[in-house]
Amino acid sequence: MKTPPIPISDPSISALERYAPYLSAEDYRALLTVIHEPAPFALRVNLLKSPDPAQALAKWTNWYGWDTFPVTFCPAGFQLKRYNTPPSQTIEHRLGYYYLQDAASMLPAALFSPSNTPSLTLDMAASPGGKTTQLVDLNQDYGLVIANDASTSRLPALKVVLQTWGSLNTVITNYPGEKWGAWFPGTFDRVLLDAPCSMESLRVSPSHPHRSITPDERSRLAARQLALLESAVAATRIGGEIVYSTCTLAPEEDEAVLDAFLKAHPGVIQVEPSPTRQLNAPGLTYFNGKAFDPQVTGSLRFWPHLYGTNGFFAALITKFGAMPSNKVKQPTREFAGTGLTRLSPAQTNQLCKQVQSLYEFELEAVLETYQCTLYQRAAQVWLIPEQYLNRFSNLPYAFLGFPLGKLITNKLELSFEMVSRFGDAFNANIYVLPDEYYQDWLRGADLRGLPLEGIEMGTVVAVRDKLGRNLGAGKALPKRLRNLLLSRSLLSN
Repeated sequence: MKTPPIPISDPSISALERYAPYLSAEDYRALLTVIHEPAPFALRVNLLKSPDPAQALAKWTNWYGWDTFPVTFCPAGFQLKRYNTPPSQTIEHRLGYYYLQDAASMLPAALFSPSNTPSLTLDMAASPGGKTTQLVDLNQDYGLVIANDASTSRLPALKVVLQTWGSLNTVITNYPGEKWGAWFPGTFDRVLLDAPCSMESLRVSPSHPHRSITPDERSRLAARQLALLESAVAATRIGGEIVYSTCTLAPEEDEAVLDAFLKAHPGVIQVEPSPTRQLNAPGLTYFNGKAFDPQVTGSLRFWPHLYGTNGFFAALITKFGAMPSNKVKQPTREFAGTGLTRLSPAQTNQLCKQVQSLYEFELEAVLETYQCTLYQRAAQVWLIPEQYLNRFSNLPYAFLGFPLGKLITNKLELSFEMVSRFGDAFNANIYVLPDEYYQDWLRGADLRGLPLEGIEMGTVVAVRDKLGRNLGAGKALPKRLRNLLLSRSLLSN
């Protein structure tokens, strides 16, 4: 099918025409064309719930009629060519077995070097949480990930994503990214800075019309990005890694920011040659007649027409030298002020026995493996990361902990999140849902008229279908199975 000509008045041209000198005429025309096409669906498998992503994808492909191909730089990532059931409309999506994410957005976290030891990681601008979940997987949920975002309004979405993912070792904070370097100099093994930017690379959509960015706006954005990068490097230990990324093609916010840092702080960092060189996506060597530091070409620039994604920029950085820093005392709050009370060993042991008796599942092994401790506030019991307790307990947080469940007259009512994360490993109190109730269940409806013999009333059960799929949690009540899916509208009308 012949591509229709692009109108000269199209705002995409004015937004992107400045890239013409850096592309062939053919590539430039392809860029202006593809920017109007939606990016392919892409998903990344949750390695906490599906350690073998290829095996999980094979099942979903069979069930939902998907035709996929892998994201070359992210083993857990896949793009969809075709599908019968949209990936946004499955129970696996609702339970966090995968995350819908543009393939290019998988690049930043994929650049970090593998580690065999738990890492302390800061995601400096985390919301909505896609890259944070990838950092969790990179740590195998063993090392602590601090998910920070300066915008209070963006925190609820971040919380939902992390709880749905099933992450135990995360804490959400709400501070300007520029503060972390002065508060915690030389502290983190990894820092991800996916910087706020002009977004001059996303494909045109109703929510993202293309517009021209003024030179003054670019200058202000670049100044803030440089300040954030300086904070990120300062917060990283010597030998640690930083990834700087944006979802813009603007060199002023990409290569020029790296170049400015290298000139202002010589000998502190090294921009590493990308481990994904097969993509042939090097950063620019110059822009507007200005040559960049040769290190900058080690960065990655994703042109949408070449890689079938949104536009993106990312660079892996290693810290080699100290940053001049005046340590500033961070905000503090006595942990006792949180209202969380640590359970005694006897109380913890009793809850572990309850979970073992109800579900034939070893809660004690979870606490030991992921280095978490049980705390209680009111009736709610939480798994709290010990690495947070040991290193950041007095730092005020926006959200902390993974919900185990509620204690009602000393009986544990297991949380939906717990069943979503670990329900596949339960061996008791499993309810196999009859096929005829499946659609109603996915819509979030409570189910009546079900045979619930043998299940103690008030017990939370792990709901599965005949294929063995985890369908979430339900609470057995006298005349119904209460649906504990977090959303009441999983399927669209």
